[in-house]
Amino acid sequence: MRLNFFVTILFLVVTVHVNAQKNHGIQFKIAFYNTENSFDTIDDPNKNDEDFLPGSKVAWTSARYYHKLNNIARALVAIDSVSLPAVIGMSEIENISVLNDLVSKTGLRSGNYQAILEEGSDPRGIDVALIFRKDIMKYISHHAFPGAQTFKTRLILYVKLADAKKDTFHLFVNHWKSRTGGAAETEAQRIENATTLRHLTDSLLAHNPKANIVIMGDFNDEPGNKSLAEILGAAKPVKKAAPAVLYNLMYERFLQGEGTLYYKDWDLFDQFVVSGNLLAPKKGKGAEIQPPYAYIFKPEWLLYKNKSGEMVPNRTASGTAYFGGFSDHLPVYLIVSN
Repeated sequence: MRLNFFVTILFLVVTVHVNAQKNHGIQFKIAFYNTENSFDTIDDPNKNDEDFLPGSKVAWTSARYYHKLNNIARALVAIDSVSLPAVIGMSEIENISVLNDLVSKTGLRSGNYQAILEEGSDPRGIDVALIFRKDIMKYISHHAFPGAQTFKTRLILYVKLADAKKDTFHLFVNHWKSRTGGAAETEAQRIENATTLRHLTDSLLAHNPKANIVIMGDFNDEPGNKSLAEILGAAKPVKKAAPAVLYNLMYERFLQGEGTLYYKDWDLFDQFVVSGNLLAPKKGKGAEIQPPYAYIFKPEWLLYKNKSGEMVPNRTASGTAYFGGFSDHLPVYLIVSN
């Protein structure tokens, strides 16, 4: 009698689980993380990587290099206690060797990620990259586009993937011109970054107004700045999103004063922008992103208390000081349902 009881319970659990999968389909996470100076320890004569070498001002040793990679992996793994993110975009990765070490020699190894990185023209040699889980996403193609024509900068990495239900995703990973030298003085260069990206997304949407576009990156501008709000045309999400319009999923968090990095105050530079088709309710008949749309991953262990008593991102190094932290940015992520 007791055995029959447990068999019945097991049957009910399995039935509920199967029905839940039928009703809710699949879910997976897409994350982005500015990893802050993820350099190897090898001198590249074609890059300004002198600050992160053995004997440099940061004294970048193999031990510190692997500690850095393990910290980055720890942050990304912790985004989901059940399953690793299906797709992760990153910035400030020196080369494909660093990216391969990250996915094969840290806690990310269980994700069986495929790594994609193309070398850009940034003087420091830090690039954008993308990794994806081969058990969740299918690779279709990728291409790297110059981020600008008038100055040396990071590439815009475009990766085309499909999920288990064969919905296609057009992913763009960005790292726009920094504000070093002043926000106003460098604004024109971020506007050029935005113009380049806008041409790419316009081409996709002209071909398919219902294309699933996911733009991620460190834009070094906030959602309300000209580069994002006007040039790229990334609007605040609305209930009835237009399929061919771009929407900034971090807009509401920006208005609430949230941020992903701290310099004198919180700034929200790390963002997701998506095409409106992904915001339209599909009821299990297509990929969608539901409110609150996107999240900032901010556990206490990624932070430290600064001199003002503010809890801010615990970074790896600054100047000659080595802290052994994670990054000066916080990861961000979104959830796709299908």
